[in-house]
Amino acid sequence: MTQPEVRAAAARGLAAARGSAAAARGPAAAATLLGAALLGTAALAGCAQPAAPAARPGAQTSDAARPAPPVAPPPSGGADPAGEGELDDDAARLTQDEVARVLARVAKARGLPVLREVRSRVLTRGEILARVRAHVEREIPEGVLDHQREVLAALELIPADYDFTAGMYRLLEGRIAGFYEPEDATMYLVDDLSETEAEETLAHELVHALQDQSFSLGRLLRFKAGDSDRLAATHALVEGEAMSAMFDVLVGSAFQMDESTLRKLVAMSTALSSVGDTPLALQESLGAPYTDGFAFVQALRRDGGWASVDAIWRALPETTEQLLHPEKLAAREPAVEVAVPTAAALGPGFRVVFDDVMGEQALRITFAAYAHREAAIGAAAGWGGDRYAVVQRDDPQDPTRRAFALAWRLRFDRAADAAEAGKVLERRFGKACQQRASLGPLAWTARGSDVAIVAGPYERRGGGEVSAAGTCAGAKAWLAEVMKGGVGGVGEQAGGATGGAATAEQGRR
Repeated sequence: MTQPEVRAAAARGLAAARGSAAAARGPAAAATLLGAALLGTAALAGCAQPAAPAARPGAQTSDAARPAPPVAPPPSGGADPAGEGELDDDAARLTQDEVARVLARVAKARGLPVLREVRSRVLTRGEILARVRAHVEREIPEGVLDHQREVLAALELIPADYDFTAGMYRLLEGRIAGFYEPEDATMYLVDDLSETEAEETLAHELVHALQDQSFSLGRLLRFKAGDSDRLAATHALVEGEAMSAMFDVLVGSAFQMDESTLRKLVAMSTALSSVGDTPLALQESLGAPYTDGFAFVQALRRDGGWASVDAIWRALPETTEQLLHPEKLAAREPAVEVAVPTAAALGPGFRVVFDDVMGEQALRITFAAYAHREAAIGAAAGWGGDRYAVVQRDDPQDPTRRAFALAWRLRFDRAADAAEAGKVLERRFGKACQQRASLGPLAWTARGSDVAIVAGPYERRGGGEVSAAGTCAGAKAWLAEVMKGGVGGVGEQAGGATGGAATAEQGRR
């Protein structure tokens, strides 16, 4: 297969696979939390709207290239999309022989055993989306996605009034091709896939089925509060392996796909398939598990073949830093423990309602919204540990009125790394505290190896109105409190300011 043909197949396969798998059963890291909870179980279709299944003229029939069969039509009258009732097996599933044939090809390419058959069901887009919604509601604790929206809004990664959960569902509805669900060990596919899309979706999703049979994906990817960075690393391994094995099946060898080309294809495909108002950070987060994961798995395969990948499943990366830096994985370099930021300086009524770790991958995606990609990668590469907290104050007189704010404390490997991160923050937010019209103040400081950011408070009212509810004077006091918090079991290290934006001298009121 020529390189243009490889790239074309890769582009189709990427679009079919992106967001697929049984992966993140909860949000991954803050920027990958951007939609992993919604898209981690779904396969997306190609850049063009799916067409009715049609036979391809002159299709090859060798075992290595034989396409999967077109998807069977849905049953007339449909079925309850989120209910427990069974669909008509004859009308709404691929035959087991067809799935078994493709499964055997995938198992041979990946080198994993087939321990049991993989059930398949075919549903309409509306039915698939309803099942994904039910999955999210079942797996993600109430309020988590709302709190994550506040993280994104406070850092200006999404507009203040953007409903990112609804936005991701809008994106998903038009692009979904199918998903694999570990809970019932079933692969679900959309009923309007073309023959090529069905082939690509099957190849990717059946890798996930084999992963589940050998490594129990549901257990590994279950949501756990405060564990997003580890989950993001596992998510990337899951998707990177599926991409690598999928390319082996589709184009003969994943090593025909250059990793930098893959990143460009992912970015282009994601942009083309995005709804017009989809923020860039959301788009970036969709591709990160696939591109970072693919690079990770390819490096493992170069070193020791699929056996090296199998070994990683027995000792998973603990952070996205380990995923992105092979030398840190080899050393099993741990993350620095950072205390949950407090909010006493904001006054009575404010309490921490959600906290988590961003991790290097999410930090890089965040910085990419503020600076050029290469600068963002360099600034995030010195990450050592972090912890952020969403704080909230309720109005006892008006239950529809709430105030929110964000505090984020980071520890870098060296003071020079913290200074580099400071340059990215300064480029976006300036040196002095910003008093934002709707989101309230934002202030940051870098001192020694530490960086801290505070944003808000701001108020949300029942109708969706967002308005500032704090001043830079309050932000400065809160920033000082956050910087006093413990890092790595010890207090703040002394060091000169490297561009701090919220000192008493610099803060604007």
